[in-house]
This record gives sequence, C-alpha cells and structure tokens, in this order.
Amino acid sequence: MKAILFVFPFVLAVAYFPISQCQNLPLIEQTCKQTPYYGLCVTLLKSDPRSKTAGDVQAIALIMVDIIKAKAGGALQHIEKLKQKYPALRVPLSACKDRFNAIIIGDVPQAVEALTKGDPKFAVDAANDAALEADSCERGFSGKSPITQMNKLNHDISIITASIVKTML
Repeated sequence: MKAILFVFPFVLAVAYFPISQCQNLPLIEQTCKQTPYYGLCVTLLKSDPRSKTAGDVQAIALIMVDIIKAKAGGALQHIEKLKQKYPALRVPLSACKDRFNAIIIGDVPQAVEALTKGDPKFAVDAANDAALEADSCERGFSGKSPITQMNKLNHDISIITASIVKTML
C-alpha cells in the first residue's frame, strides 16, 4: 500500500504534463530541429551565453539576428583586408561590401523591429534577403571567390534564422 502511495504522485504528474514537457528537450535543440542546418544552429546558439536564458523562440530568433549582424560585420572587415591584398578583385569585393552593408543596415534592423513588434513575416523576409545578399556576393566573382566560406556561412545562418522565425507564423 505504501508503494502505491509513493508511486501514485509520479504517475499523476506524468499523466498531467504534456508529452513535450516530459521529453524535457532544451529549447535550443527543439528550435534547431526546425532548421535545415541543425548542427550549425545548435553550435551557434550554444556559443552565445544569452541562449541559456532564452525563454522562447522569439528570444532565440533575436539571438540569431545578432549572429547574422556579427558575421556580416566580420565579413566586411575581411573584405577590406582583401581589397588591399588583391587589387585586381577590388570591384567584386566592393560589391560584396555593399551587400554586407545592406545586411547590417537594412536586413538586421528590419528583422529586429519585426520580431519585437510581433510581425514575424517581415523578419522572415529580412533573413531570406540576407541569405540572398551573401549569394549575390559569391556570384559576383568569376569562379570561386576568396570569401566563399564566409558567404556560405552567412547564407546558412540567415536560412537558419528564417526557418526559426517561420515557426512563429
């Protein structure tokens, strides 16, 4: 009889809570499973200390938008160095600089505003545009560019962000 009294509260608790709570999957992993680049998504979010206290998908999305901004800023710095090192690539690198500036000046603020005002569709559009900007930069070179990896990373991060925000629609 004592065993039944001991086990009953646990059975009741398991039956009461939804299955998703019983699985106890962290928000980061649940969210990243909704993206095409799960491993990259988890790595990026786990590397950001704010993700440990993120309480919902909106907070995760805002962190990803900040990551887009940081990676685009890193690309801009690298582009400036490459322009000095490879004068023959000055034109396509300048075009890439314009693309990454568009991400930082246009897409990132649009995404932040849309997320904070509760209009995720515009945040999806901004993240998708950031991915297109990185792709456009890459296509501006004849052959492989000296920033192919950065372009791919910026593209993938932007697609992850768009995928996360889509779950809010």
